[in-house]
Order: sequence, then structure tokens, then C-alpha cells
Amino acid sequence: MAPKNPADKGVLGHNPGGQEMKTKACNLCHSATRRRFIDFADGEAEPLRIRLKGLPLLVCEQGHRQFMRPQFAAELLRHLTEVDEPGLPAGQETGLFRRHYLCQNCDSELEIKPDHRQIFSIDIELENIDSFTVDLSMPVYRCSACAEEQLHSLREIRKLTAKALADAFLEVDIPPPPA
Repeated sequence: MAPKNPADKGVLGHNPGGQEMKTKACNLCHSATRRRFIDFADGEAEPLRIRLKGLPLLVCEQGHRQFMRPQFAAELLRHLTEVDEPGLPAGQETGLFRRHYLCQNCDSELEIKPDHRQIFSIDIELENIDSFTVDLSMPVYRCSACAEEQLHSLREIRKLTAKALADAFLEVDIPPPPA
């Protein structure tokens, strides 16, 4: 059965708390918007995979989607790269022409091939926005000396985060805010 309201299509979920608060006007058609939540949105920038879960957004009656505020995407990217990702287990990247990755614990070289892929779940709380979860999935590498599992480097994941986020936003039809 097709949804009665275009705003209810896809992975869009209603507010779990039942609050349907009217908010600002739609960026495209200028009609009233309501706060809704995306069940999930996936993005990828190999080898990084990202999943946004319970992402709040604004949706008008025409189904147009937009961020809760214009600077939301930049705030989320900054939060991930400056607050959350530095806490992930990651080795040190060395070498100009040939990259080497050293263990964060013992400075031994990490294995060349990944041991497996691991999901790091991060609860995001931005000012005046409902909390939601971001899952970062990356290959982890084992240290041959101490057996510690870790990402190659923070630099590697930081280079990929913006592209993976943009990919997730495009998947669920959230256009960039107007300039």
C-alpha cells in the first residue's frame, strides 16, 4: 500500500515521542515543516561505511526534506572528526612515499591486511537537536607484537568522513541547504 502522505515514503519514521511540532518553512516550497526522523541512512567512502540512525530532520507536506538547521551537516562533520573519532583506537601513520602504520600501544607495525571489519557506534548530541546514533564501520588491523586491534590511522578515517556523510544524506534525499 502506498503512503498517503509523500512525507511518509521511504525510511522516514515519525517522531517516536509522538510530538508533531510545527517548525520553520520548507526551503523549496515554503510550506510548513514538521520534525520527523530517518530510521537509517547509509553512506560509503571505501573503506569507511557510515549509518545514521534516528536522524532528526524537517519534512513538509510535499515530502521535501531538510536539515534541522542550515549548519547541521557541518556541525555533525566537525563533531565526528574533532570529538568522536579521536577516541577511536587508531595507529600512527608514518612515511611520505610508502605509508606504514604503527600500533598506538607498542609502536610495532600493524598487519598489512585487515583482521576484520568493526562497527563503532557513536551517540551524537548536538545543541537543540534530538540525539541520534552514527555507526562507523571500518577495517581493523591487528598489531603483530601486542595483538591490539585498531584502525590504521585517524588521518585515514577523517579523510573519508565527509564523503561518507554526503553519500548518506543523498541516499535519503536531503539536499544541501540553500546558500
